[in-house]
Amino acid sequence: MAISTYTELKTEVAEWSHRSNLTAKMDTFCILAESVINKDLRTLDMEKRLAVTFDDAFYDIPADYMEMRAIQIEDDGARVPIKAYSPQQLDAIYSRAQGTAAGYAIHGGQIELRPAPSVTATVDGEISYYARVPTLTGTATNDILTKFPMIYLSAMMLQVNLFLQDDEEMTKWADVYNSQIKQANKSAQGGRYVLPQVQVA
Repeated sequence: MAISTYTELKTEVAEWSHRSNLTAKMDTFCILAESVINKDLRTLDMEKRLAVTFDDAFYDIPADYMEMRAIQIEDDGARVPIKAYSPQQLDAIYSRAQGTAAGYAIHGGQIELRPAPSVTATVDGEISYYARVPTLTGTATNDILTKFPMIYLSAMMLQVNLFLQDDEEMTKWADVYNSQIKQANKSAQGGRYVLPQVQVA
């Protein structure tokens, strides 16, 4: 089984489901599967870093934003992480504060920084976040399909069998999907750390 493109994925879904009359529903199955994958999967391939210049208290989150990892700002030549708060906490702690941004909250589709930068006191920084998987309905392939084809196949088979109301097949594919997600997330966590080299004198 070789799956590296959306066309190949749809072919496999049709074969595994033993159905040839689901072609018109494939994009729907894919979109629903990707919504589940975006909720459950957190791999290095989904991480993005974006250099930004903050010139206002509010900054629009990226269009493909899904979950924040960190925000860092440059302060006296050093890159400094700032702390995440709820909007209520941010207001309570920094409502009258001045100086360099030290905290942020996400609400209303925006990042709010406090103390607030301004046009005359801009702050350079970097946003690190998890991005949504680029949908296969708009592109031939993506990194997740290439590296984790069974995640895509099992996620789509879940949607197919939900549509067909086949509880037995849903349970089987749910087990496959959950196992694949667990392995991928575990591998991503391990990939963050480099073990020190053991040198032999």
